[in-house]
Amino acid sequence: AAARRVWGLPATVLRGRFRRWWQARVPRSDTLVLGQRNVYILPTPAGLMFAATLVVLLLASINYQLNLGYVLTFLLAGSGVVSMHVTHGTLRGLTLRLRAPSPVFAGEPALLEAVLTSPDRPRFGIGLKVVDADATALSWLDVPAQGQTSAQVSFVPPTRGLHPLPAPRGPHERRPR
Repeated sequence: AAARRVWGLPATVLRGRFRRWWQARVPRSDTLVLGQRNVYILPTPAGLMFAATLVVLLLASINYQLNLGYVLTFLLAGSGVVSMHVTHGTLRGLTLRLRAPSPVFAGEPALLEAVLTSPDRPRFGIGLKVVDADATALSWLDVPAQGQTSAQVSFVPPTRGLHPLPAPRGPHERRPR
């Protein structure tokens, strides 16, 4: 366990620096319209494992001259690309509006309400959570056509006083262990 903490420390520091740099670039606002400039599909550990599996399948197909191996490799790669395209299409055009949370005591969870509005078509299977929340804190919702849906996500402020709201996060990202 100690070796895991030592090797995980540089990755955690690098991830924290990248997150602070990224959030400094994005202006703070309570309303955000998701579009091509602000919807990013980033690899998760499962996505990286999927890519590694595709590379191994491709190398095995090349080495053993397996035509059906090529078919399987490119079929799986195509399904991965199509799933990213569908994910981007589902999120593009949504309006995310955050409502101010009510005051809570230090150590108690604060509920942050996020309202998602779809201007045209229904959107299904959207998950929200705050950046440092556990995977069980994921809130799933469906947004009706030309309607809106609200979801509540929680975070625990560590100390008393005013705190900046944590950034919302999609279901495709995981918290480092």
